[in-house]
Amino acid sequence: MTGAPYDIPLQGMRRHALALTAGLLLLVVLWLLPDLSPAPASSLPAVELVRARLLEIEPAGSDPTQPDAQVEIMTGPRAGEVSEAWLQGPTGSQEMPRFDVGDEVIVAISPEPDGEFVAVNDLWRIPTIALLLAIFAVAVTVVGGWRGVRSLIALALTLAVITKIVVPLVLAGWDPLWLAVIAASAVTGVTFLLTEGARRSTAAAALGTFASLALAATLASLFNGAARFSPLQGSEELAFLQTIARPDLDLGGLLFAAIIFGALGILDDVTITQAATVQELYEADPRGSRLDLARRAMNVGRSHIAATVNTLVLAYVGASLPLIVLFAAGHQDPFLISSQEIVAVEIVRALVGSIGIVAAVPITTAVATLLAGRSLPVVGDGSGRQVASGWD
Repeated sequence: MTGAPYDIPLQGMRRHALALTAGLLLLVVLWLLPDLSPAPASSLPAVELVRARLLEIEPAGSDPTQPDAQVEIMTGPRAGEVSEAWLQGPTGSQEMPRFDVGDEVIVAISPEPDGEFVAVNDLWRIPTIALLLAIFAVAVTVVGGWRGVRSLIALALTLAVITKIVVPLVLAGWDPLWLAVIAASAVTGVTFLLTEGARRSTAAAALGTFASLALAATLASLFNGAARFSPLQGSEELAFLQTIARPDLDLGGLLFAAIIFGALGILDDVTITQAATVQELYEADPRGSRLDLARRAMNVGRSHIAATVNTLVLAYVGASLPLIVLFAAGHQDPFLISSQEIVAVEIVRALVGSIGIVAAVPITTAVATLLAGRSLPVVGDGSGRQVASGWD
């Protein structure tokens, strides 16, 4: 039998070892990073959350002024302690999950002048979430192969940067919007290198993503001022956050920083796809003019714009659907409803994110067209790469 020998899937590990090792080392560094959060600004007594097991539940109709459950604390310095508790839920006693004896639950212990108030707040759902996460990881690995594994590490890095760096620095008083832009750009560069490798298309996608994020941040700042939103921007939860975190916390910037991270996932897809399109078109006809290359790539990009913008707007509409239905039930003028801050904020966020995505296509196309065929330091062209059959 003639031809090249069959390349078994596990041989792909050799090509991906560097990316896997670098990604895992970065995760370890982030894990070992000291806590950057400032000391709590609030003098209010802290509520302690612990995991516990329900030992006993009083029958319905018992005295509501008395505890109706007994729990055994399972975590923290009070592990093993048995305490009386009140059954509640995430929103108090109005809506509660179904509690059964033996359930592992989340218990909130609040200090009071004459003792402690122990409340069963919710069920412990981490085992269920872990099972779903495992199914997700297996699906990504089986379908995506080694690049799927690399994408999982990139996802873990993104979440680690947000939780270990972005959130603590926001609490420390850094500008949330531009901190989100810088962090998102850095994470994008690292994740692109992990998932795509060092290529011209990767560099073009990273530059396109950074420029689009900067544009979205600028528009968010401008229209936040033009619309004259209040500091809370229609979100009552932010008032509570300001009370327990920092009185001078930039709440408006925090909400618009959410635009950056909300749009980042779609932006990554748009820019890497557009950059790869330019590279493929160039390799198919390297003698064509750069203007013609950009024109053909934009023909593909326009179709991508229609799909991704619709995706982002629908994501915001989906998150706000209960509020939209609530306003519609009152049969009020849609323009009056849209002008109210609680709705207008969501409209501005959706449109700013969408403009950033639309701009990503021509920006990335221009950068990728300029880089096509040019030699760059430590950047490969992505051509001639041998891949493992079916699983690379």
